[in-house]
Amino acid sequence: MTETTDPNGHGARAADDHPSVLARGELDWENADEFARRIRAACGRSPRLLTVDLSAVTFADSSVLHTLFEAHRQLAATGGRLLIAGPLHPSVQRLFEVSATIGHFHFAPPVEQAADAPAGKTPSTSNGR
Repeated sequence: MTETTDPNGHGARAADDHPSVLARGELDWENADEFARRIRAACGRSPRLLTVDLSAVTFADSSVLHTLFEAHRQLAATGGRLLIAGPLHPSVQRLFEVSATIGHFHFAPPVEQAADAPAGKTPSTSNGR
């Protein structure tokens, strides 16, 4: 598995039909463009499973949700699945809770275990909820 990381700390890993996109730091409307570009590029390959690792993200806003919904729809149309890996920072977890979107995504433990995660919608949080 390879990983490329840009100067902002965002990366992408690739393994056959299971690419992963890694994000770090704060993601908001001012700096989420690179994150969205990497997600779109990964979805463009029509993978069976795309894992988005948000474990190193300390803040995210609705622009991230928009990107994730867009990826979810695109992957579902081709028979693929979007998986969000954590554990999630409390502020990121709160974004999913407050926006009532937590039930729309599949969550998994850390990215190394994500490919083996069940298809359930159990959120992965730092407090084990």
